Amino acid sequence: MQKLVLLIISPFILGSSSMAATTNGVVYKVRLASGASQEYHIVVPSDIAPAKGAAWATPYLAHSKVSPQMAGVLAAAWAGGVSKKEKGGPPNSLVNVGSNTPGGFYNASNIRIESVQPQNSPIPYYLVRMTGQIGETQQTLYAAVLEDGRIIRPTSVSGSSQIKGSLHGKTHH
Repeated sequence: MQKLVLLIISPFILGSSSMAATTNGVVYKVRLASGASQEYHIVVPSDIAPAKGAAWATPYLAHSKVSPQMAGVLAAAWAGGVSKKEKGGPPNSLVNVGSNTPGGFYNASNIRIESVQPQNSPIPYYLVRMTGQIGETQQTLYAAVLEDGRIIRPTSVSGSSQIKGSLHGKTHH
């Protein structure tokens, strides 16, 4: 049984060497398309205001929690963007989430969800670990998705003294 546990845990430990969990969030590095390294910090603040239900949402959607699978889809769409296959198609036409066209927060393409881990502190959220391509480099990316689907925006860290958390709503820019 110990060997099985070690085999399950080992890939996560090896695969996440560029991430450091801290008492105040997750710190990780990303190599930008320009070749420069950027360090990010994700902090989930404990004082986040509750989500406000959208006027168009059904009561079920306005108050339910997203599943781990949906948290992964939301994170991939945010990290790598969303694009429609054809311009001018019907409103319900298919979209590519984290596709081969760079986009989203990381300007990444080919986003793949590696893991979605429920976290309980300081408030419940999902830590989503993904791989994606930025420029010529395939690398590990992260997102923190609140149970209502909002995403916590990572902060660029230029020095250890400049760490602030911010919130990125459901609408993806």
